[in-house]
Amino acid sequence: MSTIKKVYNLIILDESGSMSSIQQATMSTFNELIQSIAAETTKIDGHEQWINFFSFNGVGIKEQMPLQKVSSLLLLHEENYRPDSLTPLFDAIGHATGKLKFALEKEKDYAVLVTILTDGEENASKEYTGEKISALINELKKKNWVFTYIGTNQDVAKEAAKINITNHLYFAAPEMASKSVLSKELKARERFYRKLEENPAAAVQDNYFDAEQ
Repeated sequence: MSTIKKVYNLIILDESGSMSSIQQATMSTFNELIQSIAAETTKIDGHEQWINFFSFNGVGIKEQMPLQKVSSLLLLHEENYRPDSLTPLFDAIGHATGKLKFALEKEKDYAVLVTILTDGEENASKEYTGEKISALINELKKKNWVFTYIGTNQDVAKEAAKINITNHLYFAAPEMASKSVLSKELKARERFYRKLEENPAAAVQDNYFDAEQ
């Protein structure tokens, strides 16, 4: 595998109505997550850091943060994160990955880290099925895309497996406020970045959360 020169961080966040009960904790966790990504840019030599952020619900899929270098980052607050409606998870994954895939068509020597955070099962997609998303993820994983699925109020391992994701992390909803999930994700992300420097082939394997499980 060639040297990885760019890392694209794609975040797909559930904004459906059921997230209302953990709205404040979700915003806090998300804000700390992207701030940690920004902090990593000062520690990693030779890797450009990029970010692209989408939130989704039955009302629509919002590109909250267009693809950009990690510098000035959007923080979530009650005006731009308002949980409501249903959970078109498959459509959100298909739309977000498809748009980024198109943007990277002419790029080389990069890796993509996709973080999906949801508290409920798919129930509203109109364009994509689970089978289509599973095939899409399988295709992208062969091109240095790493997918992680963080969820609650569901059988996370089962739901992640349906769409060909093996890197999964479960949290009981109250845990979001305790930041235990954030801590595990950040440690895994640090290992991922470190592996990209030391052994890129190992970084893109399906073992993102292994040291935490």
